[in-house]
Amino acid sequence: EAGRLRWGLLPGSWARDGARTLINARAETLDEQPAYQESFRDRRCLIPADGFYEWRDDEHRKQPVWISRRDGEPFAFAGIWAALPEPGAEPVHSCAIVTCEPNEVVRAIHDRMPVILEPEVERTWIAPDGDPAALLELLRPTDEEALEIREVSDAVNDVRQDGPHLLAPPLRLF
Repeated sequence: EAGRLRWGLLPGSWARDGARTLINARAETLDEQPAYQESFRDRRCLIPADGFYEWRDDEHRKQPVWISRRDGEPFAFAGIWAALPEPGAEPVHSCAIVTCEPNEVVRAIHDRMPVILEPEVERTWIAPDGDPAALLELLRPTDEEALEIREVSDAVNDVRQDGPHLLAPPLRLF
């Protein structure tokens, strides 16, 4: 089913008031880390996206870049979710994006990347009776030829900014 999840996993088994949320979950330890085990086993999800930001170290600053599929199509990140009970209220539903080692394109920018699932394995990832070993095999870097990276405006650094203008190329004065 489709629904809204708060980004930043709050695993019900150990989260407390003021607990730090877990925005990313390492694929290599999903089945070992207590914070992720239950969600990996029972609550896997798809997080739809059309790209993601990273920041590349340039000579004098960090340059924001937009990473998306070369064909412009939307995709799904592998995700896990949790429901944290709230006394007298609805549970807080939260999620984390699963990350893996980067492919060669992303490695030049960052040491991790989100797991982008191919459409043909999305149902396998969210199937309730998934074999843990087979699921872990799905968590690998996307083929670098499927991705493109382009510089975008520094406006993405301002959390008050939102909208398609954020994907505009940066304005260069030199």
